[in-house]
Amino acid sequence: MDITAKPVLVKRTRSRFQLGLSARRAAWGYIFMLPTLLILLTFRIIPMIQAARLSFTNYDLFSAPTFTGLDNYIDLAKDPVFHQSLKASVLYVTGSVVPVWIISLLLAMLILRVRWFRGVFRALIFLPVIMSQVVVAILWRFLYFQDGAVNTILGYFGVPSVRWLTTPTTALISIIIIGIWRAAPYFMVIFTAGLQAIPEEYYEAGKIDGTNALSEFRYLTLPLLKPTSLLVMVMSVTVALKVFAVPQLLTNGGPAGATEVVPLQIYKTAFEFFKMGRASAMSILLFAIMMIFSIVQIRLFSEAGE
Repeated sequence: MDITAKPVLVKRTRSRFQLGLSARRAAWGYIFMLPTLLILLTFRIIPMIQAARLSFTNYDLFSAPTFTGLDNYIDLAKDPVFHQSLKASVLYVTGSVVPVWIISLLLAMLILRVRWFRGVFRALIFLPVIMSQVVVAILWRFLYFQDGAVNTILGYFGVPSVRWLTTPTTALISIIIIGIWRAAPYFMVIFTAGLQAIPEEYYEAGKIDGTNALSEFRYLTLPLLKPTSLLVMVMSVTVALKVFAVPQLLTNGGPAGATEVVPLQIYKTAFEFFKMGRASAMSILLFAIMMIFSIVQIRLFSEAGE
């Protein structure tokens, strides 16, 4: 009896030890996650809940909030100024994200073909991403001057001088150009990682079947790059919808509100006109628009893959 009982005791001891070890590992995992969760809770989740609460109130930062129900949302639905800011945001997103997708993918493919000093070229291309947005706005303001570098270069090709920041159409185009210039290198890095994750055996098999470069890109690279492309699309739209610093520093929403995107109008409504409830309603609507864009893109990609 004693001989047969000993293995059972050892087995139970081992199972208890393994359970305790896995529990300790899980506890350490939660401990390491705790700082990030606290940061998200403090600077993301709680402010979002507070903004949602204030969106149903009239609050001017000086007196206590008063509940107004859906009045802020109803007023925004009728406000032509808010409609214009939505139009500016949509035009900015439409004009910037599609070129960013194409340019960042082409840059990633080009970087992977560079044999010498690849890291140096990647760092130089990535430089706009790490530059401060204040520096970017000041730099491009000088470039967009009437006799600045941009008009000087265009003059070499016979293009007349453009008043970049003083007309509604060109002001929005100038903001879009800066957005493409800053975002393309960032998403180039993501596309580079996606391209490097594609197994080389697929391309070798394609060469055996006699595929050319165009067929290889269409039938191998693009389908295998689908998860990365989805990530880039969702992130680029979200980033473009949140653009604020460059329009605020470069044009302050002008001329005639052509570059007053929704985040900039939220800032002006809150801290220039002290209408925190109305600004909170704008931020909730902007968040809803981002969610709708993201869900639609994910659904479209899912249906395309079926």
